[in-house]
Amino acid sequence: MSAPARSAVFLDRDGVLNVYRPNDYVKNPDELTLLPGVGKAVRALNDAGLPVFLVSNQQGVAKGLMTMNDLFDVETAMRSRLSADRAYLTESYYCTHSADALCACRKPRPGQLIRAAHDHGIDLGTSFFIGDTDTDAAAARAAGIGTFILVLSGKFQNDPAYRVNSWDEGEREQSHRRADLPAAVEDVLARLGGA
Repeated sequence: MSAPARSAVFLDRDGVLNVYRPNDYVKNPDELTLLPGVGKAVRALNDAGLPVFLVSNQQGVAKGLMTMNDLFDVETAMRSRLSADRAYLTESYYCTHSADALCACRKPRPGQLIRAAHDHGIDLGTSFFIGDTDTDAAAARAAGIGTFILVLSGKFQNDPAYRVNSWDEGEREQSHRRADLPAAVEDVLARLGGA
């Protein structure tokens, strides 16, 4: 008998965990700057027993602007910096295909989320996705994620009126806006009765 599926938290990377670089990619560890408070926020999820998955489009690899080794180096640096707050990611999932490749794993398609759920026995319907774009919201909706939280610390940080368009009006209660990852994590834990 298999274990029951459990809830998890999915995070986009750029603009959620680290500073978003407009019209550029984080191509090496020197270009990686974690946003304030993200280590403690991830640790709070860890302490609550929630698996935390990174799901990120990184087409800079397909464009030849970085290699898979570069992406691995950035991942290693990110994990090291999170560990300074005793925080960790359960696993990371990346799509390195170009936007025109029409692959199943590039957000707004749900492939990364579905793969993580399959690999780790996750109930997507009771899980959370914290992202910074409508593309993240669309992937969450396509995967059947229960709650999407838009953070304004990334691509749309200078546009507080930015609306998530990928949720029907009847589902707006499932889509929320918060300033950044620490505020979004407080929301997740409150919804789960852990705060």
